[in-house]
Amino acid sequence: MTDSFSKIDRSRLESLIAEARTRAGARKAPVLVTMSERLPATDPLDVLESLPRIGVAARRLGDGQMYWNCPREGFALAGIGSVATFSPEGPGRFESVDASWTALLENAVIDDPSGGAAGVGPVLMGGFAFEPDPRQTEQWDGFSSAHMIVPRVLFTSVGGKCWRTISLLVDADGKTDISPESVEELLGASSAPAPQAREKLPTPVDGDSDEIAFSDARSANQWRALVTIAVDEIRIGRFQKVVLARDVHATASHKVDVFATLRHLRATHRNSFVFSYWRGDSAFVGATPERLVRLDGREVRASSLAGTEKRGATPEEDSALSALLLASQKDRAEHAAVRDSLYKSLSEISDDVSAAETPSLLTLAHVHHLHTPVTARLREGHSLLDVVARLHPTPAVGGTPRDAALEFIRDHEQLDRGWYAAPIGWIGRESGEFAVALRSAVIAGSEATLFAGCGIVADSDPELEYRESVLKLRPMQSAISAALEESTPDLSEIGATSDVSR
Repeated sequence: MTDSFSKIDRSRLESLIAEARTRAGARKAPVLVTMSERLPATDPLDVLESLPRIGVAARRLGDGQMYWNCPREGFALAGIGSVATFSPEGPGRFESVDASWTALLENAVIDDPSGGAAGVGPVLMGGFAFEPDPRQTEQWDGFSSAHMIVPRVLFTSVGGKCWRTISLLVDADGKTDISPESVEELLGASSAPAPQAREKLPTPVDGDSDEIAFSDARSANQWRALVTIAVDEIRIGRFQKVVLARDVHATASHKVDVFATLRHLRATHRNSFVFSYWRGDSAFVGATPERLVRLDGREVRASSLAGTEKRGATPEEDSALSALLLASQKDRAEHAAVRDSLYKSLSEISDDVSAAETPSLLTLAHVHHLHTPVTARLREGHSLLDVVARLHPTPAVGGTPRDAALEFIRDHEQLDRGWYAAPIGWIGRESGEFAVALRSAVIAGSEATLFAGCGIVADSDPELEYRESVLKLRPMQSAISAALEESTPDLSEIGATSDVSR
């Protein structure tokens, strides 16, 4: 890597470590040290791809790696390694992570010349499982109830500028968990990041091809039958809405390039949150259109997203279909339930809650959605994770009433959702954001499992719901297929990954 990327200001870092030693000795507990530096403009995804992920160098960075990108805002994060990991289990997982993060920041020594720019300085990155006590099938190995890291090295692109934040811990005896020299050595172990070609993307393939085959885990008829059962339960008053998910397995001719997949997702889904979280040999990857909540200071922004229609083949057809969605009483009622639940939950811990009565249209590559932004001002004494804990799972991914819908899902869906439809994102000192992990897949070697879900209400048609789920699977099918087309098979990798479980 070039000097500008591998060299760090050692004297400045040593000064911060000295201050941390004083604090750590006084409180008899470890102290976090973070130092941020401005870098030449670069793409955090390119940097992430260039860094070592195997061998001694990677292990010394610590276990952890995440990418987060909001293309429409020009904002991206790439976290490598971990200086601290929070992975509690059970119903209190949000509160536990929040308490651990607050305690870590309390006496931290932070040097941030960015002036407090979003995503610069100490940041916590990661996600949660849909259920507080997930079934943990093999495909989700390592993706526990909660798993969030403070990256050892964080690259941030914000406002047209790029920053690098290095973090380490100083224990009560004044020892650092890694030396400044070692950090510099690890950064220098990588080759310089080379910008990836993005102008000529291969034509996406939505179905089976020579490169990849997709197969339903549960047959179409079985899933439609499940929708029928749900509709019957709704009509007799068991609940008002339930969201049912389905999974599709993919087997490729060679290893799926996660980085190429991410490049395709962010190029074609600029109104979505593009993410990847790595655990061992697996990566959870997606491009979700649904923000759960964003916090800037005390200002809260959330989104209700429910109601779906396909895109048209021509501008005229597309306009007609979007008008049909806006006029649909079924979709408007489903959307209102999500918006009202969000409004009620935020009102419990926020002031000045505001949401439009009439939804707008969010247009994506394959579908239109009904969308209503919700804003509020979070009361003192509450945090971003307080909001996440109250909102998850929203009616858009669980149902309403929540408990009855979740009971039906557990009894009938026969699917380990893992991190699908759950909160994923990042937290800084004064800002942070979580999205709902939709339009996603867990990828391991040449295998992948893709997920999609649909909101079922009293007048849902099983066939139409199935078609909607097919539309929602297309973003990941297209991105994985296109990534395979641009990559060259490595026969040694095929042999090494042929027994990876889906």
